[in-house]
Amino acid sequence: MPTIQAERLGSLAVQAIKTSADVTVVGEVLASFPNSFYIRTPNDQLLFFTNRALPSPITVIIDASDNFANVIKPHEELLCQNSRLFTRNLSIDLKQVSRQPISEDSTRRSPDFVRLVEASEILSVILSIIDTKGSALDATLRPIHNSITDFVRNIIDLRDGEEFVAAALKIVGLGMGFTPSGDDLLLGFLLVYNSLAQTIARAPIHLEFKHLVKRTNWISAKLLDYAQHLLIDDQMQAVVDSISNIDQDPVLAVETLIPRGHTSGIDIAAGIVLGISVICDAALEQERTEYIGTMLGLPVEPANSKSPLRI
Repeated sequence: MPTIQAERLGSLAVQAIKTSADVTVVGEVLASFPNSFYIRTPNDQLLFFTNRALPSPITVIIDASDNFANVIKPHEELLCQNSRLFTRNLSIDLKQVSRQPISEDSTRRSPDFVRLVEASEILSVILSIIDTKGSALDATLRPIHNSITDFVRNIIDLRDGEEFVAAALKIVGLGMGFTPSGDDLLLGFLLVYNSLAQTIARAPIHLEFKHLVKRTNWISAKLLDYAQHLLIDDQMQAVVDSISNIDQDPVLAVETLIPRGHTSGIDIAAGIVLGISVICDAALEQERTEYIGTMLGLPVEPANSKSPLRI
């Protein structure tokens, strides 16, 4: 069995992987792909092993060129003993690994909301001209597209968190792919909303995991749950940083996300744009989210003309 080297453990991965002289169970393989695989730990945390240099709290970056789909299979156990992770056909050395410390997000965000309005409009144009086939923005996927449009209609005139939860859960699990489009769009929306909620004197919105997992696959539910609590990879952190830092370009940061997966990047980007728009509407007392939805190909009209979003 060849041994490969782990290069970096995310902060949550550090907590989940305990080395000792005894053999311990790290978790069960849920899915494996050529460049990565997912592990579910005994206490229901998610670990992501990959050879891509994209750190996150749940990620274990490994130096390997093997096709993981050929050497590790779903339902196998990943074990640990003496700084070594292993399955029947895979061995990962932890001796030289760099461990990411647990950190608190203490950044005081002071976004330029006018600048963010401009960024949301530019990103809406970009998303309107690229190929969005198979995504939440694909109008040919009528049931999915109609449900996403209904979600946008609800966030335009939403006044409390309970209404948001009801609207959001209707799109969880909708769409194709490993992480469905509805999940990815919500991930992008909540990533932005929860990172900026304090700047408009609002509380963050958190969808309960028990409700998410009833509507989508466990991995997608877990990724959405982590993101709404701002436990994200460096690429998404760059988006969060860019929307509150005048020296960084939010358009460029979101553009970097768009190629992710088959349609995940497009769906996350659409959610980010909607999140920016809702936040800016609340901050500037505007009503531009309807316009942004139309630009994204989600043409809606608010159900009524009551007060703007209040959460």
